[in-house]
Amino acid sequence: MRIGVLGPIAVTVTGVSARLGGLRPKAILATLLLADGMVVGQDRIIENAWNGQPPRSARQALHTYVSHLRRAIEPDRAPRERATVLRRHTDGYSLIVEPDKVDAKQFTALAASGAAALAEGEAELASRQLDDALALWRGAPYADLGSTTFVDSTVRHLEALHAAAREDRISAGLALGEHRRLLGQTRSLTDDYPLHENAWELRALALYRSGRRIEALEALRSIQTGLQEELGIPPSPRLRALHDAVVAQDATLDWYPTSSACDPYPAGRGRSRLPDRSGRF
Repeated sequence: MRIGVLGPIAVTVTGVSARLGGLRPKAILATLLLADGMVVGQDRIIENAWNGQPPRSARQALHTYVSHLRRAIEPDRAPRERATVLRRHTDGYSLIVEPDKVDAKQFTALAASGAAALAEGEAELASRQLDDALALWRGAPYADLGSTTFVDSTVRHLEALHAAAREDRISAGLALGEHRRLLGQTRSLTDDYPLHENAWELRALALYRSGRRIEALEALRSIQTGLQEELGIPPSPRLRALHDAVVAQDATLDWYPTSSACDPYPAGRGRSRLPDRSGRF
């Protein structure tokens, strides 16, 4: 069995999509999944499934929904056989799933491994791991649940990790000399995060290395203007230094095949202008 939440909630059993039903059974499944195997009380499940407005019949409906979910995700279980995945307890339910069967947990592990590989100078390994991590995304996390509040913080956390993984993948690609191929990704990143300096720095560097110096300067001026007009703050010293380096066509911005794989700047030169990790998403 595999559970996907990086997009619409989906469960596959032996390669076949399980029919989970509508919003409430998916909310029940998400509630149990987020508990990481811990028992969740019926009151809390009901609160989440009905988004704080349960009817009087909610408890009976909960048992019906759980029975349906159990049949969907454990189709081969005999009628009186004890459930091994969606378990019932005296005071609630639990969902027992191995972490590598859940796409969100897979993504988190791969993104962390990719970031570690990048920090260790293994850009090729980092790019493969980050590609695998990003490929798991099918859309907004828990997309079926819409404005259901109990997943809000989890969705924000996953989206922040996703943005950081995109940034790390671009950094790995720049270290490997993929600046032209990355231009579309850097533009997409700045479109999604228009006031994030790291994203614009990566975009400017990709443009500069692609022979588009004027566009690189325009990108840096755009983020400087945005920071001043939208947030009322000046650009960071790092951003100003990168701008000055682009104006001067500083050789430390160029890419060389022998450059350090962990650093988009060649051979460690220009490291003071490399976006640091303190400002990551």
